[in-house]
Amino acid sequence: MDRNLRKLILKTSIFILSLSLAWWLIKSGILHGLVETVLPLRFISEIVAGVLYTSFLTSPISVAMLVVLAQENNPVVTALLAGTGAAFADILMLKFFRGQLSSNLNQASKQLDLNKFNILLQKLHLGFMVPLAGAIIVASPLPDELGLIMLGVSKLKYREIAVLTYILNTAGILLIVLPVNIIS
Repeated sequence: MDRNLRKLILKTSIFILSLSLAWWLIKSGILHGLVETVLPLRFISEIVAGVLYTSFLTSPISVAMLVVLAQENNPVVTALLAGTGAAFADILMLKFFRGQLSSNLNQASKQLDLNKFNILLQKLHLGFMVPLAGAIIVASPLPDELGLIMLGVSKLKYREIAVLTYILNTAGILLIVLPVNIIS
């Protein structure tokens, strides 16, 4: 079996397991009980939920935590604290992988013959499209890895990316917790 296919199957299996675990944690009431146990330290739970929000492997568990937290807490405060955790995790990922990502993307771009596409973007002055697409991905409930790659290859400084990911993650989390809070 091809190595890339095995990696894809493994990652897909882990993601499905994560979704199943998140569903089970909510249905069994364990997550609700855990959140109630640490309620005096609720802000830590919200930050941890934000940290988990950024990775595709842990985002289902994060959303489950946010749903439970949103039922009893102020959704704006929950989003602000979870956004802090998410931005922290994003910057950590970016710090570790930014240099490596640039070289890998340059190599992939050459292998996929994307030079013509890159030249077209530059000629049409659409170079902002890649960071914009990355920002949209970071703001969505989708995992942040692809969006961080797109932001990481841009010319943005760490401070600018930190502020941007904080705002985008907070907005995305608010879109999750606000309806839950209104319904419950």
